[in-house]
Amino acid sequence: MKNNLQILVIGSMNMDMVVSTARIPAVGETLLGGTFGQFNGGKGANQAMAAKALFDNTSFCAGVGDDSIGAEYMAYFKKKNLDTSLVKKFKGAHTGVAVIMVGGKGENSISVAPGANMLLKPADMKKINFKKFAYAVFQLESPLDTVAEGLKLARMSGCKTILTPAPARILPREMLANIDYIVPNEHEILLLQKGYKCPKKAAAALLKKGVGNVIITLGSKGCALFNKSGEKSYGIYKVKPVDTTGAGDCFTGSLAAGLCLYGGDVDKAIRLATAAASLKVTKTGAQSYAASKQVFALAKKPLS
Repeated sequence: MKNNLQILVIGSMNMDMVVSTARIPAVGETLLGGTFGQFNGGKGANQAMAAKALFDNTSFCAGVGDDSIGAEYMAYFKKKNLDTSLVKKFKGAHTGVAVIMVGGKGENSISVAPGANMLLKPADMKKINFKKFAYAVFQLESPLDTVAEGLKLARMSGCKTILTPAPARILPREMLANIDYIVPNEHEILLLQKGYKCPKKAAAALLKKGVGNVIITLGSKGCALFNKSGEKSYGIYKVKPVDTTGAGDCFTGSLAAGLCLYGGDVDKAIRLATAAASLKVTKTGAQSYAASKQVFALAKKPLS
């Protein structure tokens, strides 16, 4: 492990337009009486801000448009002291936008117009000095060939890699071999390879193809870790959910922070990530994270 630990998150940044209603409308249905909120989002930015909340030495790489939404977002990053020196502005492109419906029980439905997020190229990955970083975190809201190149270059530089495979798709074997930690939910893991209907069997297959650790997030049921040592289940911290948007991203970003803070101890990192995600769902907005003191305090308590 590198002595001067740093985290790099590479991925998407979106402005989230959130409408909260008693329930998510059916296809073709219109519901009145909702409330509207605008929040900073995007899986990459969510994870970067979650990691930053617990581990200061965090950097972010993304594509941003040259529009007012992008300018507003970059000003927000500056205010939060997130290192954005690797964010690339694309002339004539719009910054990513997500339209999110949130139901009365915290469930959500999301539609995304990715914009500049899809303009990051493999060549942009080659400009990054991955040797500076201990952990590199990716998602699939950037072009697949860009993510694959980033994973490969990070691994070649001695960097541990983390991937949230969402939106889920079949991933090539050579890409899987460059992933130290993959963090799908119980639905996504079945979409990463052909022919699997059982999450446990899918996790075993990923390990055989070179993934170091598989962490399946299970929502209100906690999560499960699979690696060469076997399988381990983790419970939850019971809270009353308000908005589950970005909970998985909070988990992954906090996991990266925990791995840095605890010297690669995945057990402690998962407990910290579970605490952070549990507190996150009690607030509205993908980047509405609890104070680090609250997260560390909750992580010391037993899981249920």
